[in-house]
Amino acid sequence: MGFFWTSPLGMVMGAVLTVIAAALIFAGINVVLAFSGGPGPCTPGDGPITVTVANAVTFQEKWDSFDRILDGGSPSSVTLSESEVSSRADQYITQETDVDFKDIRVCLHDGYGEGTAKLEALLGLTTEVRVKGSLDLTGDTPSAQIDDIEIGNVPGFITGAVESLVQDAIDEALQDINLKHTYTPNLSEGQAQIDGQP
Repeated sequence: MGFFWTSPLGMVMGAVLTVIAAALIFAGINVVLAFSGGPGPCTPGDGPITVTVANAVTFQEKWDSFDRILDGGSPSSVTLSESEVSSRADQYITQETDVDFKDIRVCLHDGYGEGTAKLEALLGLTTEVRVKGSLDLTGDTPSAQIDDIEIGNVPGFITGAVESLVQDAIDEALQDINLKHTYTPNLSEGQAQIDGQP
């Protein structure tokens, strides 16, 4: 240890090691802050949200029936609850994609939706995310129209990178969904009515 304090080279190396150690501690603290806490869950528009396999099945049965009518050439509509939408979204994301969202909840309000989830982002650490916006269902695949993204206690210098990570994860989750017809979502408190044209 005396080398670091008695020779000029030792003092320079000691100073460099001190700066490196301080930078690592600073980075570690910011990573811990980034992935602790969070924006909290979205507020349901119509009571508690229950995420179950049964609700995911109900969503899929309603959607399949809706699409069969459209396939037959007639306009139709389907109404889905927050629990049905949340259950199907959670099932789809966790079982059918490589996106690292967990504990997905979708809250529906007049004209917009909110989604909350946990995202495994960096080094296996998890941050809570809340996204506000809507879905455009007019193309071949759904497109997220995001108005706002809130993330756990993220230091300012990495906020943009984490927001981009969230946007990319949402886009990736939607890219494999094929839309066969023309759909118009109408969102109200606690439910989504989807009008369809063949």
